[in-house]
Amino acid sequence: MHKPTKSRLIQLSLILLVAGIALPAGGRTASANYFNNLYDNIQQFSELPDEINQLKSNYNQALQELDKARIASERLQQQNLTLAEQNSNLAEQNQQLSQMVSQLQEAEATRKSGAERLKTVAITAVALAAGYFVIIRILRFGMRRTNRSK
Repeated sequence: MHKPTKSRLIQLSLILLVAGIALPAGGRTASANYFNNLYDNIQQFSELPDEINQLKSNYNQALQELDKARIASERLQQQNLTLAEQNSNLAEQNQQLSQMVSQLQEAEATRKSGAERLKTVAITAVALAAGYFVIIRILRFGMRRTNRSK
């Protein structure tokens, strides 16, 4: 072999020797991390069913709460319909009561008007009767006087 080839061969073997010594030392550190990482990954993988069960439980609980909310919403809608119907009935009753009140007010006004008219007629009748008696007395008094003076 040639000299440059021998020296290259020696350099290459030295590099391989240093790399062989350095790599296992670094590899041990890396292998410890590798085993720790592998253990952590296995542990996380073994905990996945628990997490999945927890997610399923949370999902089922959310579905139940959604159903409860839907039922409550339907109940509230039914109550709103019932209240709207009651409101409509009450509005109709209120209108009827308003009509009755206005009719009663009209009847009261008519009664008062009739009472005032009756009062006026009675006062007029009493005044006419009193006036009649007074005029009759004055006429009699005047006629007696004229008859006495003749």
